Amino acid sequence: MLGRKLFHASGILVVLVYRLVPLERWLAAALLWSLVALLAGIDLLRARSPALQAAFQRWLRLILDKKDEHGWNGSTLYFAGCAIAVTTTSPDAACAGILALALGDPSAAIIGSNLRSPRWGKVSVAGSLACFVAASLGCRIFFGWPLSLAGGAAASLLEAISGSKFDNLVIPVGVALLLALLGAAS
Repeated sequence: MLGRKLFHASGILVVLVYRLVPLERWLAAALLWSLVALLAGIDLLRARSPALQAAFQRWLRLILDKKDEHGWNGSTLYFAGCAIAVTTTSPDAACAGILALALGDPSAAIIGSNLRSPRWGKVSVAGSLACFVAASLGCRIFFGWPLSLAGGAAASLLEAISGSKFDNLVIPVGVALLLALLGAAS
């Protein structure tokens, strides 16, 4: 599980490259969509080839979860969420949404699975609070506290209701869109 949670931190690299390398937004989006197409192609190929599926699981066993054995891999959804956020929102909103996923989701999993607390639905209160704090801190890099807290709340709610695989898609998109809307309104 730790390897998978560390993989989630790769979103930090996406943000660093997007912000530090002088890429136009359209080029950053095109690169992310190209990665999504490659990963989706691999998902389709491994769905048709038991040998490729076995090799895939063997090579990536440290970051794969049981839910990634069939259907869309969490990595494909992860980078699709990043690509949608970059394509549809400002760089600050996209980066905040990506960091909300990169920091919030692993925090929720690590704290939620190691600290006993009441549950709400399928998630623990402690995990949701950890997601809220970590995502808010990630959003704070790009926005003031009121918007950062809204982004953290959105990440925590989306993590709780979206299911353990689709959170990779909906957290960066939902947080980025919310921050773009609220930022435009302020």
